[in-house]
Amino acid sequence: METVIKKTVTVEMDGKKYALQDEITIGSLLAQIGLSEDTPVHMKITKEGFLLIPQIQIDNR
Repeated sequence: METVIKKTVTVEMDGKKYALQDEITIGSLLAQIGLSEDTPVHMKITKEGFLLIPQIQIDNR
């Protein structure tokens, strides 16, 4: 008999953790937290999942 264990992966951004659903894209996650789906992000691996660091350029006009 095999035991199936479902592991939850989380993404952390700005100190908040988000549990990923089975079939979600990073673009969808960004849209859920209020960013554009095409926002460039830097991902760092953590024990629980990933740390997302948005690469948002600031216009200095």
